[in-house]
Amino acid sequence: MNTPMAIDGISKATGVDKNELIKQREGRVPLKGGMGSAWDVAYAALFLASDEAKFISGVLLPVDGAQSARVG
Repeated sequence: MNTPMAIDGISKATGVDKNELIKQREGRVPLKGGMGSAWDVAYAALFLASDEAKFISGVLLPVDGAQSARVG
């Protein structure tokens, strides 16, 4: 997820420039559109709390730009 806290922490720990880090990480996301944001997680939570999800239970809902769907 592209959040300031995550990017700052990873940048400080690795010594990689923030912009370069974001560019590297965006290249690893299978779906186009770059890295996910806190809003993507919030929208998934809102859906699960909505009437539209009334018949959904016990599901894992990765909000990861299809990274968990990769094979290999």
